Amino acid sequence: MIRGREVVRPLGTLGDLKRDSAPKLTVEILPGPDRSVVHEEPGRPMELRIRPGQTITARVRADRRDFKGRIELGGDDSGRNLPHGVYVDNIGLNGLLIVEDQTEREFFITAARKARPGTRLFHLRATADGGQCSAPVLLRVLGE
Repeated sequence: MIRGREVVRPLGTLGDLKRDSAPKLTVEILPGPDRSVVHEEPGRPMELRIRPGQTITARVRADRRDFKGRIELGGDDSGRNLPHGVYVDNIGLNGLLIVEDQTEREFFITAARKARPGTRLFHLRATADGGQCSAPVLLRVLGE
């Protein structure tokens, strides 16, 4: 309603929606060996907890359906949407990747001393098969 008058605009249609084929691979973030930094609740994303100046580990697992090649998960931009001062560490010369014939890789998350307390969802994104992303994981930066 605008000035007492009903205004209607046609939106058109979405056309014929078709389901795409299943992805050739999917990736997911899993806890690392130190379960003390992991908090899990049913129905909520996994939570990793880190303190400023600390490095924690996690794993990334790929479900390879029809993909045999190298799975690249980024270089200095690995760990999408991490809080300021938190980054994926020790990625090597070629970035965070899962090499051919492997399905898992351990990776490190470091919070610089300047990282402020807070909570943020982050994910990993593979460059293969159209940029498949992991489900988000909650990262909580704790106070010192």
